[in-house]
Amino acid sequence: MALTKGSQTTLDEWALTANTAIRLGTELDVSTAYSCKLDIKAALGTADISTGQPEIIIQTTGESSPTTEDWITYARVIGPATSVAPVLLALNATEPVGETVIACTSPATAFGNDGKFKFIKNTTAANSEIVYQVSDGASIITLLTGLANEQTAAASTLVDINHATTEVVMQWSFDINCTNVSRIRIIYNANYDADGPDVYCYSAYTLNTGL
Repeated sequence: MALTKGSQTTLDEWALTANTAIRLGTELDVSTAYSCKLDIKAALGTADISTGQPEIIIQTTGESSPTTEDWITYARVIGPATSVAPVLLALNATEPVGETVIACTSPATAFGNDGKFKFIKNTTAANSEIVYQVSDGASIITLLTGLANEQTAAASTLVDINHATTEVVMQWSFDINCTNVSRIRIIYNANYDADGPDVYCYSAYTLNTGL
């Protein structure tokens, strides 16, 4: 018997949730699915210490047209967390889709920690992205794989935590059994740390609709 599953689809595009704000994500209809793989990414966007920002709350319901009391929390996680303020570094040039060598000024000072995920914050939030840095030089950093979006000196800022292992991003993947679930939603809570940073969050899903 063949497995039937859809392609990965964006649920909530990268968007800013300013500190102390709360963002309610898009409701996802899973009434015809056996299971749902839900992927969530979060990144710090400002140079503020975070005790755990944001809080991500995944909720499910068996109701096809749910009211407030029909939702129940499936999981909740927090992060990234850091006792060191993130560092923001501007790009020095326009970098096209697919580029792996990114021009910036003196990256070794703040971005010399290779083998880590970093965040590129774009003024058009949907064009933000997570990248993985493999090396740095006097005026460049090199990425493991190419950019998904064009990034420019005017619109794009590299964000990192100047620490060997602590990252400015966190990523989670959940496999949700949808046998008795009709809808899923995510709450992005940037009020978990009242004096913490602004955050950017993203989610995507893949449905298994047949066995």
